[in-house]
This record gives sequence, structure tokens and C-alpha cells, in this order.
Amino acid sequence: MEQELEIEFKNILTRQEYEQLYTDFRQDKFTEFSQRNVYFDTPSLDLKNRGCALRIRLKEDDAELTLKTPFEGHHKELNLPLSLDDAHLMTIQGAFQIPEPVIEILEVEEPILNRFVIKLAELHTARLETMRDDTLVVLDKSTYSGQVDYELEVEADSEEAGMKMFKSILEHYDIPKRKTENKISRAFNARKKRY
Repeated sequence: MEQELEIEFKNILTRQEYEQLYTDFRQDKFTEFSQRNVYFDTPSLDLKNRGCALRIRLKEDDAELTLKTPFEGHHKELNLPLSLDDAHLMTIQGAFQIPEPVIEILEVEEPILNRFVIKLAELHTARLETMRDDTLVVLDKSTYSGQVDYELEVEADSEEAGMKMFKSILEHYDIPKRKTENKISRAFNARKKRY
């Protein structure tokens, strides 16, 4: 199976910034939906140590298992469709064997000794998506471990187009560029602090 290159720019937002963008973006053609991301790793965090992430994403009508691997400052993604029943079962059980297509990608670099993963963290996201100049602009409101955060994401086919749109939005709304951890890191760190 092939991996897709994900060129993405992210920025954490304050609640006020999120609400302003949300109000303005709803003036455009947009899509809104909810999703649940459940993150997995080996007990010794082998995937995290490689800069990778493994998640199951559940939406209302579909689900998928995604492996993200680092690539030239961005990520490559392998997405494997799952039935909703299988996805629910895997997340409820909280553990499973890594599927073979994922193993094949991971073992390009080095063998993976532990093929068993456990649930690390979970978050629920209310997402708004809109297209601007052939660039996907996303607003996320994510809830995990008793906290809420807000995030702007820009996904594009090229780094140049993505950065241009990202900078344009930040400048237009006078939003400072903030260091933004990925969702798995935020959810995992919040869970560690909580327990």
C-alpha cells in the first residue's frame, strides 16, 4: 500500500481566535463533523521513539487506521480502512497486533520487535473544513483528559501553497505563530499529567 505525503501547517489558537475564525469560515462553503482519534503505541513507545504515530480515527460513517511517519519536515500517511465495528472493538479492547501493511513500512528503517500496541490516549474533535485557493483549511476544537484546545490546520499539495495560506490567515487575523505539538503529543502529555 502507498503512503500519501501530508503537507500540513498547524497553530494552536486561543478560544477567542478560534471563535473569530469559526464565525468567518462559516460564511464560506464548509463541512462540519465530529471525529474521535484513539492513539496506540507499543508499551515501550517504539513508534513515538521513531517519530511515528498510529491512530484509529472514527467518524459517524467510517473509520480508518493511520500510520504517520516523518518525511522531510512533514509526514507520510498510510490509511487503512476499517469497518466501524472493527474500529470500535479495537478501541474498546485497547490493544491489537500491528497489521502487516503497517509493519512493512515500519521495517523499511529497522525491524520492529514488538508488534503489539496498546491504547495511549484519546481525543474527540469537532472539525470545520473549508477550501480556499485549492488549500484545505481546518479548525479543530479538541477535548481530551478534561481539557479543550483549539487549532488551525492548513493542508496543501505543496509546501509553498500551504505556507502562503497559513501565513495569510495568521496575518489577516493578527494571530501569532505558536509552537504547536501534534495532537497525539498533546493528548498523551495531558494524560500523563492527569495520572
